[in-house]
Amino acid sequence: MSVWKRVTGILGRGKETATVSQIIDLMNRGAPLLNVSRDLYNIPEVRTTINFIAEKVSSVPFYHVRSDFEGNIAIVPGSVQRVLTIRPNPYQSPQVFWTYAITRLLLSNNVFIMPEWDDRGQLQALYVMPFTRFEFDKDEDGRAVITFPYEKRYSCYYDDIIHLQRFPTEKGGSSRHATSGYVEIVGTMQNQAVEDSKNSQRIAALLQAKTALKSTDMKKKLDEFKDLFLTSENTTGFGMIGAEYEVHKLDMKLSPLNREVMEAIIGYLYNYFGASKEIITHTATELVYEQFIDNTIKPIVYQIEEELTYKLFSSTEVGHNNRISAELIDLEISTLSAKTAFFKEMLFGGVLNRNDVRRRLSFPKGPPELDQYMESKNFMAIGQNAIVGGGDNLEQNGTGKEVPAGE
Repeated sequence: MSVWKRVTGILGRGKETATVSQIIDLMNRGAPLLNVSRDLYNIPEVRTTINFIAEKVSSVPFYHVRSDFEGNIAIVPGSVQRVLTIRPNPYQSPQVFWTYAITRLLLSNNVFIMPEWDDRGQLQALYVMPFTRFEFDKDEDGRAVITFPYEKRYSCYYDDIIHLQRFPTEKGGSSRHATSGYVEIVGTMQNQAVEDSKNSQRIAALLQAKTALKSTDMKKKLDEFKDLFLTSENTTGFGMIGAEYEVHKLDMKLSPLNREVMEAIIGYLYNYFGASKEIITHTATELVYEQFIDNTIKPIVYQIEEELTYKLFSSTEVGHNNRISAELIDLEISTLSAKTAFFKEMLFGGVLNRNDVRRRLSFPKGPPELDQYMESKNFMAIGQNAIVGGGDNLEQNGTGKEVPAGE
């Protein structure tokens, strides 16, 4: 579909046309982050995990490039590049935009992004749409139509909407989240812990009278004791009672929260989002972290590349090698030792020159000689008249003559 013929909605189908102005209006009215996973997002560990993954994805830079199958890649300046790297829309920076988009993706398993185009077919902005459920249909010409059953039924051509999915389904959105059982358990345990902390679980000792007292007298004596000793003036921590009382310390060893069960459930929730406690708390080994990047972050990034390429470019533009490309290397080599080893191998393998390394480290470009590629002899091809036999000259060769390669 040519960029000159892009539309933002369907007319004459008895449905509300989805436009950028309506999306902005829904955002300004405080459209909820989700209508299925609100309780899930209220669990601190889950919110931390979602934000951790979302910020990892949002730290990946995306570029409009023109590449071919021979390995030639060049960044294309223009409106697409500006939206991806400078400002996706007037309200969000690229980091905030992708953090918000991936947060919605992880919570509701779907996120929809609407591109805004000007009259010349140039990309102006990207907006995250506040919808979690959707339905597919076709118009009279057989084009795919997506409808969002919100306060009103908004519809768009599916080719005009960027759609990222997790656990894809034919009919999108679910009224019940797959984690709802775990969330209910965690919520019940947390609520019970709060209630327990308010009452009997806070009793540390019993004040027992040696003589029988009426209930009113017992309350009076207890209030008298609290007034005397449980005050801000009592800074010593000492108290005194008469011989007619005895104090019995309680050590019930009861915890208002079953930590073992709670940690097990939280572990299941970590796994659901493709993470672990070690990843979130920064105690994972380098191998575990690499697997997290490969198994959790990369699939999301690859889906973004594919969906943006298909939805932002026409077939003709794709045919001329236009695509969206992500740069993942900074995530793959996150530690200082890994970066040092990576750059060293790339330099001596002739993959990068020294100015390439300086650019990746945000250093100013060096003199022209740093543009030359260095190459270890271990990576050099054997020439037709190469000296073999382990010597650097004919005498050290052991034969006293040049030996053609392959003999």
